This record gives sequence, C-alpha cells and structure tokens, in this order.
Amino acid sequence: MAMAISRLSIIKFLELLLAVACIGLHHKSSTGDWNIDTLSAATFGGFVIILIGGFAGYLVSAPISKKIDIFYSLAGCALFVTAGALNIKHYEDSWTKGEWRDYGLAKGSLAIINGALFLLDGLITWRGDF
Repeated sequence: MAMAISRLSIIKFLELLLAVACIGLHHKSSTGDWNIDTLSAATFGGFVIILIGGFAGYLVSAPISKKIDIFYSLAGCALFVTAGALNIKHYEDSWTKGEWRDYGLAKGSLAIINGALFLLDGLITWRGDF
C-alpha cells in the first residue's frame, strides 16, 4: 500500500522538526523570564502534540477538517512568531556572549521561520492545493 506524499505533508513534517528543535534549544537556553519561557514552552510543546496528532490522523485516513487545520495553522503562525520575537529581543539585549545566547537567538530564529511555515501551511490548506 503506497501512500502519496503531498506538499502539505512535507510542510507539516518540517513544522514538526522545527518545533522539536525549538524545544531542544529552549532546554539549553531558558531566559529566566517566566512569561517568555512559559509562552515558548507552551507553544513549542503544544504544537508538537498537535502536529503528531495530525500525522496520526493522516496515517489512519482520518484527517482533521480543513477549517480546524487552518485555525491551527494561523494560531501556530501567531504563537511561533510571538515566541520567536520575544526570545530574539531578550537575547539581543543580553550583555552576555556565549553558547547560551547563541542557542537563544537560534531558538528565536527557528521559531519565526516555523511561524512562516505555519502561514504557508494555512494558505495552501485554504486554497486547497494539496
């Protein structure tokens, strides 16, 4: 039984990979600011769960509805861009140099890139170009 791999599933897989990378970088570079750390951890962890659930639904031929998928894509875009911007702002203003700061800036950059992927995902789903 061969399953066709669509552009959308490739984008969703990239979203999952970037979210997992952000979790790993978050573990190495917590900011110490409760608000930024909580938003980042909830966003990264929550969307890993959502994306794994979406993949499981795809594998058993029970995908989520188009409207819910667009909602998750737009929410993911907003949350990842917000978390990324807050992390970059925090580490950019940091007087410390080193690995901790580099991990934090990488985490923020990957989060913003993932936000752009979520936006692309939402647009592709909305247009129906699977």
